[in-house]
Amino acid sequence: MRTRLALVLALLCFSTTMLSGCIGLVASRELMEWNRGQPEIEAQPIQYKFEHTFDSTEIEAIIINPEPQSIKIDSEVSEMKILFRVEIPYSTFAGVDISNFTSEVRYVHARLWEPGANKNTDSPYWEDNATKTYYPQPKKFYPPFEEGVWELEVEAQGYGWTSPVDQLSFHDNFEVSLTLTRPCIIYPESADTGECIPV
Repeated sequence: MRTRLALVLALLCFSTTMLSGCIGLVASRELMEWNRGQPEIEAQPIQYKFEHTFDSTEIEAIIINPEPQSIKIDSEVSEMKILFRVEIPYSTFAGVDISNFTSEVRYVHARLWEPGANKNTDSPYWEDNATKTYYPQPKKFYPPFEEGVWELEVEAQGYGWTSPVDQLSFHDNFEVSLTLTRPCIIYPESADTGECIPV
């Protein structure tokens, strides 16, 4: 009888200790981890993008020069892909390329800088410029990459005009995107969120 009472008291003390204070938090955390499921490591794309459609001819709306995007690259990045797409309607007229005459007022210029680059004296890692409709194939780059914070920047000038006659409307637009492929830890319950937890 005395042994049974001691056992009940010991179990009662143990359960109260496990469910209260810091020790209770540890037990709760372990239980949550156990229910969380096994994480997997998958290669995931992470995209950085500039995109704009010009919709005015007003002077304050024709120049786009956003803040550069900072991109952290480390040894885990396995691929870098750059898409540069530009639409400048009427850059040819009656079969004649007139972009040389309009290149000062309609253009998209993008650059990618490595960490520590001097923008006044160094050459960018990658750059492209368009003064007419331009759809090159995406460029792919592979390691080794310099580790650190890279910068993607774009400067553009264009016009947009909506005419009462739809066929005469035009809107210059562009997309500049950089996609990194890197391994990420994916937990079963967050697989649909697309969140990349770096390895």
